[in-house]
Amino acid sequence: MILITGSSGFIGTNMVKFCQKNNIKFHGVDLKVNKYFKFKGFTKLDLSKANRVKKLFKKIKPKTVIHLAAVSGVGSCNQDIPGAFNKNIQATFNLLNCSKEFNCKKVLIASSQAAEKFNLNPSLYAYTKRSCEDMGRTFKENFKLNISILRFSNVYGPFSFHKTSAIHQMMKCLIENKTFQIHGNGKQTRDFIYVNELVKKVFQISKVKFIKEFYDIKTNKKNTINYMINKINSFSKKKLKVCKTKPPLGYDVTYLKKYKEKENKGLNLNLKITFNWYNSLKK
Repeated sequence: MILITGSSGFIGTNMVKFCQKNNIKFHGVDLKVNKYFKFKGFTKLDLSKANRVKKLFKKIKPKTVIHLAAVSGVGSCNQDIPGAFNKNIQATFNLLNCSKEFNCKKVLIASSQAAEKFNLNPSLYAYTKRSCEDMGRTFKENFKLNISILRFSNVYGPFSFHKTSAIHQMMKCLIENKTFQIHGNGKQTRDFIYVNELVKKVFQISKVKFIKEFYDIKTNKKNTINYMINKINSFSKKKLKVCKTKPPLGYDVTYLKKYKEKENKGLNLNLKITFNWYNSLKK
């Protein structure tokens, strides 16, 4: 049995679809019911409540935990500081403590590239992720839990309408004829990974007997925000309206003066799939 936290979120929803397609036994948990589709094996639960988490573990006895639930993004964490602490740090502690008590075989904790760069570019979001990483390492070393930290790059794809990250905002603004706000000058680079690629990599890791302490899940190819805007404009029927704005506290806008774009092989196709999914919501 695999326990998937954040199963109603963007990545969680795609992970549930993967489990259903491949007949993988799973149980989902989230604060909200999935708005895209219903599925069996779901518990509506606040992971910051230790007693409720323990009750769930006792009931389903998971062998693997894939921990995705979190307040994600710099802006979202800045807007709800207590929520960021409870839903990111406290929830992770409760999961690790129960994983220890109920002898889980593997625990995969979703993190972010922002955690790696925390010392150079501190933000509340990066702090919560870095704290969860340190907590995972502590449980791994002291209590011999088989724990791995998965550092995700910038993920995009279907089932993401609630997301506020760059690619998703671009597509929503384009479809709704709104203006996309670029933080800084748009020359900052990001590694963009399609959600299906990420999900496959996570499940490949979940099958490894002795997992490593860290896995970077990314394409190893980076593109500027401006490049992604031009890429989306190239296959849409209208041009995205943009304006430059002051970035939120902790947002990384550093850039190289001279940079050559390194496009991932499936970037164009996967962006079209995502854009078509957004368009389909209007029908």
